[in-house]
Amino acid sequence: MLPEEEKEMIMDSLEVIQNKGYVSIADADYNRGFSAGEEKGFSTGFSEGKAEGFSEGEIKGITDAKLEMAKAMLVKGYPISDIAIISGLSEEEILKL
Repeated sequence: MLPEEEKEMIMDSLEVIQNKGYVSIADADYNRGFSAGEEKGFSTGFSEGKAEGFSEGEIKGITDAKLEMAKAMLVKGYPISDIAIISGLSEEEILKL
């Protein structure tokens, strides 16, 4: 006699076979496993992509702020060497502004 949990799993697999037109329980289980793996992979990829995008956005925001500060300092007549020290930008980057 099979445990109740195994009976339920077999019945679920048979129902999937009937509803989806699969050839065997193995085919149904393979496709169920594939779908679960695909979903997990998508979820992981989305999370990693979101984190990477956030980091890139944060870096761009910091860089943009440094450039704006350097422009304002240039307008006020600060020496380029001081702007470089304060902003963390290179003198070459400042001269391009």
